[in-house]
Amino acid sequence: MVEILTSLDVVNQSFKKSLRGYDVVEVDEFLDAIAETLQYYAQETKDLRNALSEKEASLNEYEKMKNVLQEALILAQKSADERVRSAKEQAKKIIADAEKKAEITCAEAAGEAGRLREGVYQIKNIRTLYEQEVRELVAKYEEIIDNIDSDSNMKEAVDSVLEVYEEEKARDKEASSESGDGQELELEFTEETIDKEELAAAYDMLGVNPDEILKEEFEEEESLEEQEEEILEEEN
Repeated sequence: MVEILTSLDVVNQSFKKSLRGYDVVEVDEFLDAIAETLQYYAQETKDLRNALSEKEASLNEYEKMKNVLQEALILAQKSADERVRSAKEQAKKIIADAEKKAEITCAEAAGEAGRLREGVYQIKNIRTLYEQEVRELVAKYEEIIDNIDSDSNMKEAVDSVLEVYEEEKARDKEASSESGDGQELELEFTEETIDKEELAAAYDMLGVNPDEILKEEFEEEESLEEQEEEILEEEN
């Protein structure tokens, strides 16, 4: 192994003197040692420089990786922030659309309810007008009967018709109030309630057909009641 000399060794080095000066051999040996030492340091310096270059290259690579990671982190943060912002905006839009649709639905429901109530009101008015027309028709029949005194059989027959009508109407109202649905029962004229001969005599004298009139009136009333029930069911 090469003996490493220091600067102190060089300073303290002494040579034997001969008649012609220093011993040439010792000086040559020392110079050789110095040369080897310098060569060693030169190689060591070169190796250190190479190692330093490699470390610097590695450090530069790490710096590049660090920069790339930082940029990736920044991009990821920006992307996350953008997604959060987009999600918030979308959530706000969805909520706004839902609120708008709810308002429209409520308005439409309120309008439909108003139309249904108006329909029920109109049906009730029509029913009231119909009842008034029936009462006027009955009053007209009574007036005609009062003006006819010559035929007692006809008057009795018409009175029987009116009496049965009133009884059926009373039973209809009673059944309607007990059932609770407000639907009136259809009047039925049978052999058990009215004598056919009396009815025929009354029809001939009056020149009208009450069965057809009453049938048409009650069919119209039944149709109105069905429409009223459908509207009430839709409103509920």
